[in-house]
Amino acid sequence: MTTTSRGGLTPHLVFGLIIMFIGIVLTLDVLELVNARDILRFWPVALIAFGVANMTQAGDRGGLLRGGLMTFFGAWWLLTMLHVLPSHSWRLFWPLLLVVAGGALVAQTMKRTTDPPRGDASERVNIIGILGGGNRTSTANPFRGGDLVAIMGGGQVDLRRAVIPPGEQAVIDIMSMMGGFEIIVPESWAIDDRTFPIMGGVGNETRPAVPVGGPHPTLVLRGVMFMGGVNIRN
Repeated sequence: MTTTSRGGLTPHLVFGLIIMFIGIVLTLDVLELVNARDILRFWPVALIAFGVANMTQAGDRGGLLRGGLMTFFGAWWLLTMLHVLPSHSWRLFWPLLLVVAGGALVAQTMKRTTDPPRGDASERVNIIGILGGGNRTSTANPFRGGDLVAIMGGGQVDLRRAVIPPGEQAVIDIMSMMGGFEIIVPESWAIDDRTFPIMGGVGNETRPAVPVGGPHPTLVLRGVMFMGGVNIRN
């Protein structure tokens, strides 16, 4: 089996260069050749480089947007530190980040014109975790999806005994803020990740889907993870 590398300015390369640079600066600081504090205060440059690397390697619009946001906020912090922007402008960071998160949720909702049937309550799984959470196990046949909300909380969803008809889709909408979920799925399911992480992430540890008696059933994940995440595994 062969693998193809996209090469170029990758996030891994940028991260490695950043670590090397910090090590060199700290070494020179110990030797009293430079003042590390004067150099490392320009850390937003690293965020800009990381954002540019993500944009050049992005395989979808979500990756391109995440890279663009990192580049934008890195440039904003740098210009604030250089006093090009007013020193109080950093106070806009969190409000603007909330605007972006809310806008992403609205945009995803506006696109939901071809959703599969929602089904009744027994065919769905729902968790609302606020400063807490819970675990759910579904044996629904058919399984239609669910709604997961985590605010400083989370939980686990076990779908190994749930059934999505071959060739059909089920949709789980996720909203996570400083929290997260673990989703366990059968090996016959394919995962279609459409989530939008903001200072968060998605871990897909599933093995390639093994078709059973027809086309792959597909689990679609949508939503926004703000300083949160979701992990999917078999």
